[in-house]
Amino acid sequence: MLSGLSGTDQGPNDILSRHSVSFFPTLSSGSFNRIALLVSHTNPPSEDVSHTSPPSNDVSHTSPPPDAVSHTSPSAMAASAADTAARLAPGPDEPFDVNVDDASFEKLALWKARYGGTITVKPRERQSLALVLNEPEHVRHVLIGNHRNYNKGVGFERVKMLLGNGIIVSDGDFWRSQRRMIQPVFHRKIVEAQAGMMQTCNEAKLREWQDKAASGTVVDITTEMSALALEVILRALFSHDLDELIAQEGVNPFSMLVEDVTRDLKLAMRFRALTRHVTAIMARRREQNRIEHDFLSLMMETRDKESGQPMSDKALVDEVMTIIVAGHETTAGTLNWAWYLLSQDARVESLLHEEVDALGHAPGFGDLQALRYTRQVVDETLRLYPPVWLFSRKAINEDRLPGKDQDTRVPAGADIFLCPYLLHRDERYWDDPESFLPERFSDEASRQRNKHVYYPFSLGSRRCIGEFFSIVDMQLHLGLLARHIRFTHVVGKPVAVEPHINLRSLHSIMLMPELR
Repeated sequence: MLSGLSGTDQGPNDILSRHSVSFFPTLSSGSFNRIALLVSHTNPPSEDVSHTSPPSNDVSHTSPPPDAVSHTSPSAMAASAADTAARLAPGPDEPFDVNVDDASFEKLALWKARYGGTITVKPRERQSLALVLNEPEHVRHVLIGNHRNYNKGVGFERVKMLLGNGIIVSDGDFWRSQRRMIQPVFHRKIVEAQAGMMQTCNEAKLREWQDKAASGTVVDITTEMSALALEVILRALFSHDLDELIAQEGVNPFSMLVEDVTRDLKLAMRFRALTRHVTAIMARRREQNRIEHDFLSLMMETRDKESGQPMSDKALVDEVMTIIVAGHETTAGTLNWAWYLLSQDARVESLLHEEVDALGHAPGFGDLQALRYTRQVVDETLRLYPPVWLFSRKAINEDRLPGKDQDTRVPAGADIFLCPYLLHRDERYWDDPESFLPERFSDEASRQRNKHVYYPFSLGSRRCIGEFFSIVDMQLHLGLLARHIRFTHVVGKPVAVEPHINLRSLHSIMLMPELR
């Protein structure tokens, strides 16, 4: 059993786990109509395309560049059980069902050290063998090269209770139709139009922190980043309808995601009950023949290119609920860890301050190119603390994973687990992997690194559709707030991870703000 953390300040090498190892700028009607036209007539995304390296600071890139794609069919790649050229990977004797929980988090790290990057785990209660993959070539194979042989895996039934049948959960033709209709919602021009709203939310947060710094009030950075990220994604979806909803209800009904950090069945039922608010906003807009400059209106207006049909209301609601949770959790968790890491590293903090001070003004969307080190801070935080620490897939047919000396056999029906948390900290691919070194993501360093060893947003056709939106949000946040505020850590409860569906901090991290 790995030892817990003490109640003292820890550097990034000590915080592997507790186990040890209206806000929008105005768009003209013509501009919005052109965007809506783009949404309606978009081409479906290629399923064999992956933006496999970190998104460029050149914000003109709005979709992933094509990756090299395997053209070998699944049937040609399938390995026979009797084929001695492929073998099962080694693994523990004890049966175990891998999940997103503390026990799995511990065991996967121990087994990787003992058995290597590819591990076979016998089931305890499930029916199928499990393979845990921590080799970049195998990650690429499953998520890109032969992705058609792998469906959604273990754990998505729990997510479905929370999100419905949104694009995180769905598969097959329905998923493809939804994906191609939603993709343009996150187009560069759409995100650029939302940047003003992000700035307004950040400016309000800055005023709060300036007041707290003046009064010596501690900031619960975990809760505050959760609330801020939730407000940004809700305003991106509903614009001023959010203010009407809050006035009508007396509170923000979606704030339960901040106040209740459990992600159990009870929370799922409470969250699903909020769909009535989404349905009501949609109905009101239709009655008023009203189109807003936000995600919801774009999704309501979009049509599938092949069928010409809009999303059903149920599909619309499921996608909205998916965007709320996914957009909120990713940004909230990453900014929580980023501020903590900055409070622990004076060198990195100084370099960040140097960059944001040199800008000379509050950053906007057009300044993202000048915030290169800020972007590297975000990427390095995502490396150390990927929001989703464990991805799962299910093998449809038998397959084989390419190996240097021998291929690894994947039985049909096998449960596949991919752990970016472990691959992101693998010393074979990262120098001093437990240290907080944003320079790893300079253009030169990124070019020299295997591009499949870093995948905080997944890879391939299932790569997170809102990645660009989230990165812009985080860059603008740090670029503005770090110009005026710095933090020191207030030692209290141990800084540790909670490895459940998302990789969050086990306890709220408390920071003392100081004016710069």
